Amino acid sequence: MAGRYPSLHLISRFQSELDRLFHEALQLGAGTLAAGEWQPDLDVVETPDEIQLLLDVPGLGAADLKVEVRGTLVVVSGTKTTALPTSQSVRFQCMERGHGRFRREVQLFWPVNSHQGSARLEAGLLIVTFPKVQEKRQEARLLHVEEPVPADNPPDNPETEER
Repeated sequence: MAGRYPSLHLISRFQSELDRLFHEALQLGAGTLAAGEWQPDLDVVETPDEIQLLLDVPGLGAADLKVEVRGTLVVVSGTKTTALPTSQSVRFQCMERGHGRFRREVQLFWPVNSHQGSARLEAGLLIVTFPKVQEKRQEARLLHVEEPVPADNPPDNPETEER
């Protein structure tokens, strides 16, 4: 069958590879966090002019957060401490709020100006903003084609002529 319908065979192989990659991607997200770690919820928003990362970090101050840009990778990290009751014998009956260290990494797939990026904290929401830049690598442009100068006929240089 592969000899009669080669395109059908290629499509089948392509579908199998996509299924494998999708399965691997799901496995990456299924990992458990180490003790004392949590992950804030994250949204990535695109507007016509900018890319925004929105992270829920209730109870954290600006001094508790670190935003680092490494090329196209944005790393947001910090530590959230949980205030415990002052009594010596504390036993949690339910514990759902995140606390401890966290680290979120976001790969930016849009051309942005990372040097003009900004981060601000508003009512427990960390907003990291990067202005978009126009993608110029895909635009067609003309390059000037130079011709070699013949060795017997050097270019005229008005400064070296005798007066």
